[in-house]
Amino acid sequence: QVSRQLTELREYLTRAQTYAATRARMAAAGQQLPRMDLEMEAMVPVMEGRLPVVIEVSTAAEIRGAIALADSFKLKPILAGANEGWAVADLLAERKIPVILGPLTSSPSDDDPYDMIYANPGMLAKAGVLVAFRTNDAAEARNLPYNAALAVAYGMDAEEAIRALTINPSRIWGVGDRLGSIEPGKVANLQLTTGDPLDVRTEVRQVLIRGVAIQMTDRHTELYQEFRARPKP
Repeated sequence: QVSRQLTELREYLTRAQTYAATRARMAAAGQQLPRMDLEMEAMVPVMEGRLPVVIEVSTAAEIRGAIALADSFKLKPILAGANEGWAVADLLAERKIPVILGPLTSSPSDDDPYDMIYANPGMLAKAGVLVAFRTNDAAEARNLPYNAALAVAYGMDAEEAIRALTINPSRIWGVGDRLGSIEPGKVANLQLTTGDPLDVRTEVRQVLIRGVAIQMTDRHTELYQEFRARPKP
């Protein structure tokens, strides 16, 4: 099954590579393709290295295989998942391949060390790998800071964990000049909290999106206040 899927992926990338090369050659000659393939058009910036490609991996063998695949097609890879990234941390750092980790709230398998998932981010960051976090589930996005907090509890530097939630993802996606840190000229997406944003006890008092303070009340907060103020027996 895996072998068949890998063969299909290589065939797809070969088709995209051929399409991009033909398109570039004809453009240089002042010509256009007789028929535009919209699916392949979307792959052109990927095959030309102008856009990165996210490759989902887990084991060290899969990570090495993904890097080999990216090399063979001259792709710009971003690895996602990478539960065994710690085992090839030096390779990832040397190749400057960023990694998106998570969710850290999942449990390790029976054959893995109990702390593998939680210690992995810190080990990668210490090796010099550009790390970011994900929850991999829109419904769990609100728990993203606590994924980072787990990594801190298992050895990751707290400041590096904050960077993995802010500037690192911006750099990975190529928008670090506009987003991800508090600097003049950048988009003012900010939050004001009562304490450490990685601490579950911290409250978010205000959020600003593009410099505009958003309303911090909704139906849920209104109901909370309504029932909190109910008469006592």
